[in-house]
Amino acid sequence: MNGRKRAAVKASTSIVHVPNQEALVLPCRILQLPRRTIYEILSRLPIKTLFQCRSVCKRFLCFISDPEFAKLQLSKSQVCILIKTLPLQNASKRLQLAHVEANGSTFEVSKLNFTPKSNLPTIDISHMNACNGLLCLVGSEKDYNIYVCNPILGEFITIQPPYKDRQRGSFWGLGYSAMMNQYKVLQSYYPAMESSNRYAMAEIYTIGTGTWRSIGSAPIDTVALPFNAFLNGALHWFPCTPNGSEFIHTFDFDSEKFGTLPPPDHFRETDKKFTNYSRIGVLGGCLFMIYFTNSTRFDIWVMKDYGVKESWTKQFVIENLYPKQGSWDFYEPMVVLNNGEILMLFNNDAVVCYNQKRKNLRGTKFFRTRSQFDATAFTPSLVSLNNVAKGEQISRMQGTKDYDKLCTEEFQDCADCGALLVNPSCSFPAFGVPYGAVTYHANLYARNSENRCTTCINRGVAPPKSFLTLWNM
Repeated sequence: MNGRKRAAVKASTSIVHVPNQEALVLPCRILQLPRRTIYEILSRLPIKTLFQCRSVCKRFLCFISDPEFAKLQLSKSQVCILIKTLPLQNASKRLQLAHVEANGSTFEVSKLNFTPKSNLPTIDISHMNACNGLLCLVGSEKDYNIYVCNPILGEFITIQPPYKDRQRGSFWGLGYSAMMNQYKVLQSYYPAMESSNRYAMAEIYTIGTGTWRSIGSAPIDTVALPFNAFLNGALHWFPCTPNGSEFIHTFDFDSEKFGTLPPPDHFRETDKKFTNYSRIGVLGGCLFMIYFTNSTRFDIWVMKDYGVKESWTKQFVIENLYPKQGSWDFYEPMVVLNNGEILMLFNNDAVVCYNQKRKNLRGTKFFRTRSQFDATAFTPSLVSLNNVAKGEQISRMQGTKDYDKLCTEEFQDCADCGALLVNPSCSFPAFGVPYGAVTYHANLYARNSENRCTTCINRGVAPPKSFLTLWNM
């Protein structure tokens, strides 16, 4: 018997016909897993791939649109570099986002371009900052509105100032209150008064309420938020003043109060004048401050225990800086890569990389711009304004209107075969429930033994295989 005949006989004998029994049709294997396991798998995908998964099937769209999945994905998403070019030209309406990973001595860079047509309101952007997956954009003098958006989803809300006959102050920023589970916008302003004794006031806009609230006086100094300013529910900055400052200034979004944090002990009276050249921010979940010892070296101090002065520790020593250009150069650490190299913003016109072993700086070509640019830390997310800004008028950009019709059905899995069950009584937890505080009931993230499809009720089937078995098949 030749090989073809033997193969045909083998194939024919492997088919077992069961009389009077329906053919067993199993669903997609990944959909046989508990919902919680599927969420853990999907949350590890890059944001571009994850966004494309919304178009795979209706059930994937339901998974990725779940507010609890957005919360999980945000907790795993990594900080990216978001820039806008200066001065305000047409290019400033397009923002560039880059996620950088080190692969030995080389970089792997994933980039996204955010444009007015698909991702952003069509405005001239004067300032921007980000917090917990959302981006805050401030219009220029021609447009005093503030826009809070998720450029990944192309959603945004427009926040108008309560009065147009007053001058906007120098302080503003987006933050998140974990205690109240609310995003808030802070801004300062000068009341319209004829008196020469002008004073700055501060007000808060809680997203979802549609109203501004005055919270008293605000700092009068010029404020420039660092690349990554948000930590422990508060914004952090150094005021830009000729006389310098002996404290790091803060604003807490839980208490809605301004405050200060102490610098390291070595920060002497004579060092205050150099705070305009120093930088603070967040690295690796800790507050940091750079201290120039001379024009070719600075130290990076890290506050290991937030709010405790004694916990300041010298973490990095950056040497062999570029020769100074006229006076002092500005360096701002942004991201520590997995190989230990540090990406830094240099004079607002380049991103440079410092190698701690070789103790040298080298240029990068992540962003090809012909002018200076602003940079802010942005964590890409699928946090939808439909869940965090209920009651607001939410707009969608033209390029993302195809995704406006989200899945409204809610699903369960068959306890035996894992087939899809449509169950209107199943509900998702509300957005913002602290991760780990949710009880993941069986009817939501696993198979409920009381829910079975008609086929499995009428005919017993073997228990489903374990996750590891399915993964290895």
